[in-house]
Amino acid sequence: MISIVIPVYNSGQWIEATLNSVLKQSYQDFEIIFVNDGSTDNSAEVLEQLKLRDSRIRVVHQPNGKQGKARNNGIQHAIGDWVAFLDADDLWSENKLEAQLKRTLESGADMSFTDGFICLNNQMDLRTHRFGVKSIRYSGKEGVLLFHAQNRVPTSSVLVKKSALIAVGGFPESLEVQNCEDYLLWTRLLSDGYVLQGIEEPWLFYRVHPESSTGLEVKGLMPLLAALLVISGGATPARNQHLEKTLLRLLELLKESGELQKLNRWIGPVLREIRGGIPGFILSLIWKINQRLAISLIWRSRAVKN
Repeated sequence: MISIVIPVYNSGQWIEATLNSVLKQSYQDFEIIFVNDGSTDNSAEVLEQLKLRDSRIRVVHQPNGKQGKARNNGIQHAIGDWVAFLDADDLWSENKLEAQLKRTLESGADMSFTDGFICLNNQMDLRTHRFGVKSIRYSGKEGVLLFHAQNRVPTSSVLVKKSALIAVGGFPESLEVQNCEDYLLWTRLLSDGYVLQGIEEPWLFYRVHPESSTGLEVKGLMPLLAALLVISGGATPARNQHLEKTLLRLLELLKESGELQKLNRWIGPVLREIRGGIPGFILSLIWKINQRLAISLIWRSRAVKN
């Protein structure tokens, strides 16, 4: 059996379409666990109605704790040997579970993830943008290093052994890393010896809601700073390069939007990691006095060149 965990937060208008894409799967040995993460729209009412459609559907309600906590709650209620994750506004192709389970078992991997179409502005029939997942096997330190270069895991495409999730403690629930809590989990699995398999077939349709590209990018990069500071593998050169690239990009975006204060909490710890103790401490002091000067010095001393 596959336990499908679907966290829900204010997704009342999308849930039914997502559920339909699951119920139409060619592989039918599954249960569906919706976790309502303290929604303030009509999601709770919609879920209570939808669960009447199929005895395999369960609904769990919790106070808002973000996606990490919601997925962990779903895992705790899961009875399947495998867990699949799906966000409440994304869709699957009809053969997704069947084909992915077959490929995963054949590969011997503990977790697999697939490519998918990125459907901008709610255009679920858009087929021009993909994540770019390749059929690559990831394991150990090498796998972590590859993930520092690029995280290619669409969470709504993941199929993973429940036992592996439990062994590594599930998703981090710290609010600081939400939106990157999944990235931390994948690297933790790799560091603990589990094998991840990429599958290049696009069996996911990932919904992107209308929002400014800058807003979306900042939303993803801020928790990435927090995640990289605690990521498995320690202060490796690859981790520090990733950390530096993330900081430099955020400096660009936040300077343009006039929101540099968002970095105040993180600038000290990040600079100490990527520049070393004393230089990092001095740069963080300069940041408090003159942000423009600090940015100039950070940029000039960067290790990663464009």
